[in-house]
Amino acid sequence: MGIEEILKELVAVPGIEAAVCVGRDGFVIEAAAAAGADVDAIGAMVATGLGSAESVGRELNVGALDQAMMEYAQGVIVMTAVGDDAILSVVASTTASLGNVRLQVRKRKKELAEAL
Repeated sequence: MGIEEILKELVAVPGIEAAVCVGRDGFVIEAAAAAGADVDAIGAMVATGLGSAESVGRELNVGALDQAMMEYAQGVIVMTAVGDDAILSVVASTTASLGNVRLQVRKRKKELAEAL
């Protein structure tokens, strides 16, 4: 299965509005999103955010980052590293089942790693 198909499957999950595969440099590799989503902005911010979260884990000696989730008033961002060179990030609505979103991200991470 290709990267685009994997991301489209994520966006088909109820509550997920965007799924973006980003290089560590912040450039979008592939994305699937509802109309109006600025995937380039998502990519740039996610790369910076995940790098910061990984640094916190190293400094606090709590191990490697598995998954990061940030909750905001109007949505949730879930991100995870895919190998050494890419990041998977999804944007979900506040009505999404967060357990299901996290499960889907974890499941698709393995598929993306193989596709990359």
